[in-house]
Amino acid sequence: MVHFNVPDMTCGGCAQRIRRAIAQAQMPAGVEVEIDVAARQVRVHGQAEDGTVELVRSALERAGYKADAVVGTSSRRTTGGGCCASRSTTSVDVNQGAANRTSSCCS
Repeated sequence: MVHFNVPDMTCGGCAQRIRRAIAQAQMPAGVEVEIDVAARQVRVHGQAEDGTVELVRSALERAGYKADAVVGTSSRRTTGGGCCASRSTTSVDVNQGAANRTSSCCS
């Protein structure tokens, strides 16, 4: 089994975005992908060859997430964080100038 640590995956909206990107990657038969938001991991079950690992990595990048592949069967749980609403972003209103605000993929 191969799993990817995805530290920026913090909510169900993030998981859905990743799920769509992986679905578009057309995985080989017999390969299953599991998304675990609580552990912030994407796990690849089945015959995880180099090409499959690269397909998953590319899908994660297309979805906007950096990930580190880890080969083996152990999983590392990451605690803390929360919804991506806690991330500060800068929006620009052409009439008002720039303003900091929080945004969420969950809402």
